[in-house]
Amino acid sequence: MKFRSEPLKTARLRTTLAQERQMTSLLDREIIGGSHQIVPHRENWVPMWVDTGHVVRSDCGTMFAERSITRGGRLIWLVTTEGKSHAYHATAQDPFAAFEQATEARDRRRFVRGQWDVVKRLQRDLMLGRRRFDVLIDDAAASPLCAVGIQYFMSRIGMGRVRRVSGRVAALMMMIEPQVGFVIYEAARRHGVLSEMPEGRDAVTSAMA
Repeated sequence: MKFRSEPLKTARLRTTLAQERQMTSLLDREIIGGSHQIVPHRENWVPMWVDTGHVVRSDCGTMFAERSITRGGRLIWLVTTEGKSHAYHATAQDPFAAFEQATEARDRRRFVRGQWDVVKRLQRDLMLGRRRFDVLIDDAAASPLCAVGIQYFMSRIGMGRVRRVSGRVAALMMMIEPQVGFVIYEAARRHGVLSEMPEGRDAVTSAMA
């Protein structure tokens, strides 16, 4: 039954995605739904279908967004920035709001990457038991990671329903997916741990400046 239903599910997803083309006739949308313009893709744990013919460019010309739909049926914009290897899954309905989401997340990731020595020290301390604090799914939501990617990563490792883990478990998860470091950093900020670390205090001061 699963093998029979999978093609039907795929067809529905492709049709739903094709319907997002507002300036296209109904007949053309039906044709597009079954055409080579809609392609399978996987980006940062997220399996999806991408409409390569439904593309919007940013005003600055350095970003473009492709209308996409995840395997779970969520419509997103896959935002790609020139010079960046990974795209961002934006949940905004409007492509220009999606550009804003992607830009804000990129800037926040850049800041945390500048503090990656702090993140690595936190990971090491958590694994060795020198520090103890919990990490919540809310920390992941507050981090500069995309919500869709977080959801699929957690599901992939069998933790789709988990709302809280120990810091040590999060540190181990970071060994599988280094981007979990962004979540650990956010949890440490919530717990006030960063202000206890000399290099962390500098980061907090910079963020508040």
